[in-house]
Amino acid sequence: MHTTDTLKDIPIFKGLPEETLNQLEARTSIKRLEDGEVYMNAGQPPKAFCVVLSGQLKFYRVNKAGKEQVFGYAKPHEAFGLSSLTDPYRTVPVNCISRASTEIAEIDLAAIREIMHREPKLAVAILKEQTKRFSNMLDLVDQLSLKDAHNRLANWLDGWIADNHPDAGDAELLVVLPYTQSEIAAQIGTVREVVSRGFSRMEKEGILRASGKRVTILNRKRLRQMAES
Repeated sequence: MHTTDTLKDIPIFKGLPEETLNQLEARTSIKRLEDGEVYMNAGQPPKAFCVVLSGQLKFYRVNKAGKEQVFGYAKPHEAFGLSSLTDPYRTVPVNCISRASTEIAEIDLAAIREIMHREPKLAVAILKEQTKRFSNMLDLVDQLSLKDAHNRLANWLDGWIADNHPDAGDAELLVVLPYTQSEIAAQIGTVREVVSRGFSRMEKEGILRASGKRVTILNRKRLRQMAES
């Protein structure tokens, strides 16, 4: 895998001159993680500005009682470590672990900060991505504060469908979720039993049929109504 060709495909680097991509490549190393391997822990100094090349990473925190809250996942072509570009002395706020065999491109922080100063296109792209992450975090706070767990589950499911099946519309749809009920619970701030009851409730209301990770959406409109209530 040639790093420059890979970086060209990363949305945040789209449109950068070949010379700039070559400079980034020269300051990039490839890190390989096994499934379940920890990449970083909360409280550590940032390692690098990173891009996922393959696999997937999970970002999460665990409280003293052992309850886990998932803040997001990074999939191929997605970047993380954005806050270290503007605040290099701030420690990492979350834990990060791989969910599969994963490859990461680690780009030297000093190098990419220097390039940001002379490439407005890159600086604007990073600012847009930061704004998107901030908006997602506000949405998570809103969900946890103002909606009950079943509404959050419906909202999560509808959002996952929108991201992964954008052309699905309101037709009946069979999906295979990539997460267990425990993993979904950690994303919406609850426990597995509540997620199980939520799916059972939606089955009784004719919104879906569920069998393990296989879910058939029967009434997308009702799912959205539940998510918004």
